[in-house]
Amino acid sequence: MSYEFEMPWPPSVGSCWRAYRNRLILSKRGRDYRKSAIEKLKQLNLLDENISKTVHVSLVLNPPTLRRYDIDNFNKALFDALSHGGFWIDDEQVTSLSIKKGVKTKGGNVMVTVNLNKS
Repeated sequence: MSYEFEMPWPPSVGSCWRAYRNRLILSKRGRDYRKSAIEKLKQLNLLDENISKTVHVSLVLNPPTLRRYDIDNFNKALFDALSHGGFWIDDEQVTSLSIKKGVKTKGGNVMVTVNLNKS
């Protein structure tokens, strides 16, 4: 079984977390993204899907601008939101990940493909 869906453009790892009193907390930008991502899951009827198998994930990052970016900075906020929204139990279930740069898209988005492993 597989899932294909579009998610909002996530904040980078660097803007998603903040140090506060010797610990890391989710920034306002991170909290806002999590809220919008969970709302998107709800619209897609994927909220509380609770996938329990291991998965392979493919991402296509379609940025909102032509600014240069590192592709490894954007999956953390997305995966955490998928976990918080109950799409899967935890992002540790991801056994392989492929990420591609896509094309500039108004507002930006991430095209997500999740394939359940057979085991």
